[in-house]
This record gives sequence, C-alpha cells and structure tokens, in this order.
Amino acid sequence: MKISFMTFVAPEWSLEEHLTAAIRYGYDAIEPRCEADHNHGVELDTNKKERQAIKEQFTSCGVELTTIATSRRYALATDHELQETMDLTKRYCDLAADLGAQNIRVFGGMTPEGMQFEDAKKTVAEALHECGEHAARRGVYLCLETHDAYCNTADVLEVVRNADSPGVAINWDIMHPYRFGESMETAFNNVKDYVRHCHIHDGIRPEEDGPAGWKLSLMGEGDIPHDEAIKLLATIDYQGSLSGEWIRSFDPAEILPHDAQVLREYIAAAK
Repeated sequence: MKISFMTFVAPEWSLEEHLTAAIRYGYDAIEPRCEADHNHGVELDTNKKERQAIKEQFTSCGVELTTIATSRRYALATDHELQETMDLTKRYCDLAADLGAQNIRVFGGMTPEGMQFEDAKKTVAEALHECGEHAARRGVYLCLETHDAYCNTADVLEVVRNADSPGVAINWDIMHPYRFGESMETAFNNVKDYVRHCHIHDGIRPEEDGPAGWKLSLMGEGDIPHDEAIKLLATIDYQGSLSGEWIRSFDPAEILPHDAQVLREYIAAAK
C-alpha cells in the first residue's frame, strides 16, 4: 500500500517542487491533476520529448506517477459531447502510457436534466467499455471515482461490471460514500474486486447530519474512519495508492507531513 498526494495541494508548484515535497515528506507517489491549470506540465499538449523527460524525472528520484486525475465524465446530454470526452479519454490513456502511469481517474458525472439515472448509467458503462478497451491496449486502467451521482458504491460496481472491460476499474474516494451514509464495510465490499486507486481526505461531520457541509480536516482529526478502510484494504493486499486530495484547503507544509505520518501508522497497524 502506497501513499500519494494530488497536485491540488499546491497547484502553483512545478513538477520538481512536487517531487521534492514527496521525497521530503516520505510519499511514494504523486497524482498530477490535469485540466485544472496546474503548473506541473503534465497535460495532453505535452510533447513526446517532454513526456520522456517527465518519465525520466520520476524514475530518477524514485517517486511514482501512480495516476493522472482528469475531468473526463460520460453522463452527458448530447452524442457530440460524449464523443468528444471519449476521444479525450483515449488521448489521456496515451499520455499515461507514455509517462508510465498505471491509471487515469474519470467520473460518471451528474445526470443531465431530462435523463433518467438508469439511462445515464448505461451511457457511462458503454463509454467506459470503449475507452477501457483502448486503455487496456495501452496497459492503463480507467478508474471510475465514487463521486457526483455515483457516490453509492453499488451504482459504481454496476457500471464497472456492465462496462465489461479489463481496462476499467474503481477509484474509491473514501469520503463520498461514507458521507452519504454507507458503512465502510459496505463500500469496501462493493469496490474490493475492482479498486486500483483511493482518494483520501478526512472531514468533520456537519451539525445537521447529511452529505452536505462536511469540512476537510487533518487525517485522524475528522469523523471518517480511514483506519478502518485501510484495515479492509489490507485484507486484499491492496497495492495501489492512498492519494491525498486537498483542494487548496491546507498549507502543504502542514498537511503533507501530518497525513503521511498518520497514514503510515494506519498502514502499520493494518498488517
């Protein structure tokens, strides 16, 4: 089990600064967030020479590029939008393969107005099948995140099964199913056969219990039992990353060392 962080911790940092922080604070990997105007230089327009240089940069410092986080989503209102996002997804698969990344993060998205959720799930599954076949040929996995209209892990499991492609997997964002009322055990049992990447961020439950109004916190100081999730992941010998996603929420010098230490303690206790 590895620990990682997404570049949203400091969008203004260069790739070198992110890698330096990973080494300084003991992270195994980083997760570049594309399509968000970050300064790391990992984007679709990165040319072949630059891609090779980035790959060598990761290799030389011993930090992995575990996953590329994209904005791609598939529950879209028009065929044109859907085809466009599928074409971009395939290009992201090519980018990941060139850089040596194992996964790309994708979304189902919110259900468009006028579309039934069951139809949206079918559309997402069909898109993931086609893109997943391309991903598999490039040695990459599309990891559908438990997010947006797909916070219920049973829905994500249904979509991934229906996608029926070896290139389709799950990105378990541990917070979202939990804040919608799923137990950690239920969520884990639904994702365990397909999970390849996890997003972690602790949070404080709002006074009025419900999915809205959660406030991000330092790991172990909130109400989300990540220690339980890590124990469950250890039962399947999970080899992916626990990747911290803090969108401009903390000073990197505070969150990075703190969460690395707590996560290492959780992982050691789970063995």
